[in-house]
Amino acid sequence: MTGYVMAATDAGGERFGERVVPTAPTLGEAAAFGDSYRMNYVSVRRGHDDITLYGRDATGTWSVLVADAPALVVVQTRRRHDVLCRPEPVWDTSPQVGFEYAPTPDGDYVLTAVDVSGEPLGQRVSSSAPTLAEAAGLGDLHEADYVVAGRDDGDVVTLYGRDAGGSWSVIAADVDVETAEEVCLWFDLTQHYRGRTSPGTDPGGRADHPLDHVPTPEGGQMAAARAISLVVERIRARRLDYPTQGLAADRFEAGWSVYAPVDADESDPMAFLDMPVGRAVFLVSDVGRVKETSSSIPPQQAGDMFTAEEAYVRRRPAEERFMADLRDQVMGLDRASGGSAGISSFTIDAPTEQVVAARASRLVDPIVQQVALLGPPGWDRFAVAFSFTVSGEVAQLRFWCGNRSTDVRVPEQIAVLVRRQRHLAARMPAGPWWRLLLAVSHSRGTGAQVTTEYDYGDEPFPDDHLQAPEHYRDDLAAYPRAHTPAWLSAYVAGAGEAGRASRGPRPPAGRGPRPSARPAQPAPAPAAPTPVPKTPAPAPVLDTKVRRKRLYASPQEIIFGRHSLALDQAEWVSYTATHTATKRFLYPTTHDSTWDFAVGRYPYYGGPVVRVHFYEPGRRADRPEEWTFLVHLARQHLEPRLLTELVARVRRGETITVGGSVKVNQGGIACAKPRLSLPWASISAPRLHNGMIYIYQAGVEKPVLTVPLSYPNAQLIPALFATLTS
Repeated sequence: MTGYVMAATDAGGERFGERVVPTAPTLGEAAAFGDSYRMNYVSVRRGHDDITLYGRDATGTWSVLVADAPALVVVQTRRRHDVLCRPEPVWDTSPQVGFEYAPTPDGDYVLTAVDVSGEPLGQRVSSSAPTLAEAAGLGDLHEADYVVAGRDDGDVVTLYGRDAGGSWSVIAADVDVETAEEVCLWFDLTQHYRGRTSPGTDPGGRADHPLDHVPTPEGGQMAAARAISLVVERIRARRLDYPTQGLAADRFEAGWSVYAPVDADESDPMAFLDMPVGRAVFLVSDVGRVKETSSSIPPQQAGDMFTAEEAYVRRRPAEERFMADLRDQVMGLDRASGGSAGISSFTIDAPTEQVVAARASRLVDPIVQQVALLGPPGWDRFAVAFSFTVSGEVAQLRFWCGNRSTDVRVPEQIAVLVRRQRHLAARMPAGPWWRLLLAVSHSRGTGAQVTTEYDYGDEPFPDDHLQAPEHYRDDLAAYPRAHTPAWLSAYVAGAGEAGRASRGPRPPAGRGPRPSARPAQPAPAPAAPTPVPKTPAPAPVLDTKVRRKRLYASPQEIIFGRHSLALDQAEWVSYTATHTATKRFLYPTTHDSTWDFAVGRYPYYGGPVVRVHFYEPGRRADRPEEWTFLVHLARQHLEPRLLTELVARVRRGETITVGGSVKVNQGGIACAKPRLSLPWASISAPRLHNGMIYIYQAGVEKPVLTVPLSYPNAQLIPALFATLTS
């Protein structure tokens, strides 16, 4: 976009006026524009992460609130400012990252035509869910390649896109806005991007495209000699008919172009006829990825496309880019003033493990959706395995239709999206996965069930997933890890066959998640390094949709919609199943079943919590598999810790509360309603019956206290009492 888009908005971001101006407006011009619409905020956008926000305070004075910031920061700044200046702000609380679109009345859908930078070009409000044709019509009307659709009362959007051939399709369904931005950039890279060009000369390339520049890796740029050695390794490993001596390397932004130079007699005008056409050229990134291209492709175009691929995979999230730019500006101003500002440092806190995990896991759904499009008509399940390193990739995909199966090739475009997901996952303490295994089952009339497994190499890989040793060396150099599995260390050190012998026999090749039964690990050969403690096997992960909201559960965290909680921070858990029969005079009896699961932190009312509710009408409703998974997850990975902590607190002399109102200490239990106090010697073993915990007094037939399982930590009462009285 060559101009600046100036928009007058309220505190929630709803636009009441818009104007495109050729130059950046002054503070006075922005203030006049806001006053003309009686609005307190004016945003001025140019480019992907280049938004300046002006605001009017309670006295009527206009000022610059934030400059050159991404959309998320602008939204947060606008809301904070409104809280300070106006006592009762009214705004939309749905998350907005990258793409901004106006809030609408409850229940309505808003369609926003946007460009790849998230620039809104036009909007339409609909009372019903839009069709593909309606989204395409809005995009065509505003000459936009993308349309974002979502409800104001929801936390998910659907992204529509137009491919290089002009056909519209859904490219990401029911995802959060940040993930929609990720998928939009990926789609633009694979469908429209053709390299960096001057604005207006090519619709596929633009000077301010988000993928025009690649960040320098933390380890710095790769040396030319190292790039050449990686290419020589690739030539020898694949036995290519290509020279390995006298290779040259030319630098471009993302890395090196390595090739075999050709000598030509410049005095002979016909010498060019003897030069080879379509000779291989190897592009090597600064992190070690090698891509083979052809000399028939213009070097500038090949370099630009390779740079854009690296930029997409390695780009920082919008919030982190903004904070890094802010740090550079602040420290630059301090240096320019000779240190008079007194700013000795500017520290940016690293994102938490939960934030990193959420970013990576959110990209699994778009990967599944894109892979599903490759299947034959009528497929009911598929399994795909990605075995990736920075310099080598293996992808295997199989679809099933009943008892028939077929293998399908995974295209390069999807591999780019998987690389991005792996790069985001690399910031987890365990580092990037070695294999990503996805199994998806789908039947008519039901939602897809997705099983995700991250393989960190606790067992040797199948033959058809194992890469050459040099690829693992490259990956370990690009992503240093705290430890490497002993068998993989031996394989890398043994350089191929020697390493294979040290690992012992491998399991048969698999195309999906491995079974839980695992062969015994053979002792490493003497040449192998000292074995490192083996990483525990990754537990199964639940990743599905419940009432259009994403439900993700693992031993590390639970996410449902906009609510998430790390299991190691949880202080209570509850779950219950209820069947209700309603008898009405002269009408048939109706039956309803509900299942509830909740996990949270105290205080019980007002503290962080994730609640998941399931409902099914009918006399014989089946128990939801998702609820069963959550219960088993809590019993295996949460309740043992909670029980240990509660017992330790009682034995230290503290009084704890379980089941909402049952006070427990070293002397016994007490409760305010009903009022009772019992020593341990007079308490019989509690019993679980019909969704309730029954607490008995010795010698008394009826229970003296009943605690519903829906109360926090009620299910821990039997084990807690047994431990304290043993």
